[in-house]
Amino acid sequence: MFMRARQPIDSALPLRGYFLSVGGALVCLLWLADWALPAQLPGRSSEPNPARPEIRIHSDVKGPELVTIDTNQPLPAPSDKEIVVAHAPVAGD
Repeated sequence: MFMRARQPIDSALPLRGYFLSVGGALVCLLWLADWALPAQLPGRSSEPNPARPEIRIHSDVKGPELVTIDTNQPLPAPSDKEIVVAHAPVAGD
């Protein structure tokens, strides 16, 4: 317990050195891979082909109408017929 109190402040963050060294090594590996590996060839879809027309999907089927819910209006009061009484607890329940 007393030894912890005597340690310098820099040793309180041992992960900082780890992340700096490992992060630096990973960045160097990325640069090395970018330099050593060949560039990726462009895909077929990147160049427009005049022999092939663009595909456009269109449907004549219409979706349902838009439903607008106005939340600014107060709720209507339920009538006596709409009031449902819940099951009343029986003394034996």
